[in-house]
Amino acid sequence: MKYQILRFLLKTVGKLSKGISLGWRTGFDSGVMLEYVYENKPQGITPLGVLIDKIYLSNKVWDGVRSRRRMLVGQLQDAIAQYNRPQVFDLAAGVGSYLFLLPFDRASIIAGDYNQEAVNQGKAKALAQGRKDIIFKRNDAFNLTEFASKKVDILVSSGFFDILTEDDQIKTVLINGSTITQPGARWVFTIEEHHPDLKLLQESLVDLNQQPWKLVLRPARQLIDWAKPYGWELETLQRNEYFAVGTMVKR
Repeated sequence: MKYQILRFLLKTVGKLSKGISLGWRTGFDSGVMLEYVYENKPQGITPLGVLIDKIYLSNKVWDGVRSRRRMLVGQLQDAIAQYNRPQVFDLAAGVGSYLFLLPFDRASIIAGDYNQEAVNQGKAKALAQGRKDIIFKRNDAFNLTEFASKKVDILVSSGFFDILTEDDQIKTVLINGSTITQPGARWVFTIEEHHPDLKLLQESLVDLNQQPWKLVLRPARQLIDWAKPYGWELETLQRNEYFAVGTMVKR
């Protein structure tokens, strides 16, 4: 009953909040939603909407998402430093705001995503900031023939493994990513290990496919074990309360 009441409130008065309204439109786990969470600037219709948005953005899990981004950027900077202008390929970047925190022209970056709205927003941002080193393209991480890049030094999957509900989906991405990399390549990833209320997500919110948000938690070690047969070994691993961020190197 409490989740039904919460869903009703989020679908009505909650839409005064820009973040909650965006979540209903694009999915609360979408790349566009994450970009809004990263910006962390409460907005809404009327002062009440701004207040609701402030409460929404201050949720502990969203704090964890912002902490995850800081760890991710640090590990990406460390990975890029191992090469001379490497090819970076983000398999599902969304708007990819974390990519804009990387040093200009230190790498050639392809930011892929299946959602065309995210790709368009990313292109606009890259153009506005003069980031010619970041190229946004549509990408299907599950279909190797449609990959936006076929030769990669550094793979990135941020917030992507976290939202996949089937183990086979992750294994498919691991196979595809391994196919386009050589020994010495790196894979910087995030994965969600904990959440305070999975039932709330499924009963009250929707994912990017407008279905009940079913989140499957997995330990980072499981992902690392799945990647091991393809030559990947863990190089770096950091954690906060909810997420793990790691870098694997291909031997």
